[in-house]
Amino acid sequence: MPYAPVESAVLQRNDRERRAPGSGSRVPGRMQHCAMMRIMLCGAADTERVRDAFVQVVEDFGGIPRHFLSGTVNYINSATSSWTENSRESVQDADICVFVIVEEIGRITWETEVSEALMSGRPFLVLCLDKTHQRYLFLHSTFPPPTDLSVIPSEQDRNLVMTLRELYHERQITVAPFTDGSFRDVLRRELSQLFRIAVGHLSERNRRGSAVPLFAQPSRLSMTDLVIARRIALDEFEEKHKRKQALRALAARRALDEEPLYALLNSPEQGIQRLSFELLEQLYTPRPAAPAFLEHLVVIANDSDDVGVPRRMIPIVMAIDLAGAVAALALLDLDDAGCKRRLAACLEAHEDAVAELGLGEPVAELLRACLSGSAPSDWKSRCRAYLDRLGGAPSESAG
Repeated sequence: MPYAPVESAVLQRNDRERRAPGSGSRVPGRMQHCAMMRIMLCGAADTERVRDAFVQVVEDFGGIPRHFLSGTVNYINSATSSWTENSRESVQDADICVFVIVEEIGRITWETEVSEALMSGRPFLVLCLDKTHQRYLFLHSTFPPPTDLSVIPSEQDRNLVMTLRELYHERQITVAPFTDGSFRDVLRRELSQLFRIAVGHLSERNRRGSAVPLFAQPSRLSMTDLVIARRIALDEFEEKHKRKQALRALAARRALDEEPLYALLNSPEQGIQRLSFELLEQLYTPRPAAPAFLEHLVVIANDSDDVGVPRRMIPIVMAIDLAGAVAALALLDLDDAGCKRRLAACLEAHEDAVAELGLGEPVAELLRACLSGSAPSDWKSRCRAYLDRLGGAPSESAG
């Protein structure tokens, strides 16, 4: 019985691409073309001693080993060829870099490849032969900083001390020692730990993806969902619109403690900082408000380059605690005319409460500060009228 046209096409494709029958998966000879993990061994020429063990471990993990002595790194041969540039591109092409110190220190590895891994965000490991590591510890204690390393006779020893001191004390990078017989086990353990961390991040991303659609209905959020919402809101690397959704949900549920609230109010992301101030009445629940908290808000506003922050803060702190706000706002920098106008308008809006709480004197001082140094305008007329009702007169410096 002849094959149908579609079946015939599938058979021709499998034959052409050397695919195995059945599900259409490629035969093992084609596996190198799959999207497999590329893991690069970086170090001096003496990493040849661990290359075979490195290849075995990486292939056991289903990865593709890369090493310059095997010719399995990116390079371009031309009149302008550069080993440094080739090394930089090889790091960029790798998924994970494994830096190994056997005895020698490779200049390009530690001057170029480590910096490129750090700048590009590539995950990496650092392994060091144990006896070489012990040699470093001896030299480090014998010639502690700020001893001039030129007193160390051996250039190899000087390079070792400079390299490991930079890793430990400047970059605070963890180095895993190995012995001649344990490289496989140490590399397998460290790669497993790295993969475990990566899977943890993937799991967290999945949990966040499940929780985000619920933020539109805060009442449905479980305690676990609220914990995830806090993590999203505080994550400066998360997408801004997701952080805002999380923040609104937390505000609706009154589910944020003071410490993370401080972090959000100081967020370098302008949109998050502004929204935190807008939702402050819901996010901060203690009543009356702690004076130190209100003063801290004024300090944040004074330090901000965004005039929108103090302008948003003024009506919110008055809504939270009028008496406490009046005291704290005495510390507010009023260089911005918009802040003066907002402050005067908000104080007038609370005129009845000001009278009831007996806050006439401190409010009059704030109104005088609003009237000083700015050109005449309609809002200043209203401000003067309110000041007159309080029985105070503008100072001579008021415009």
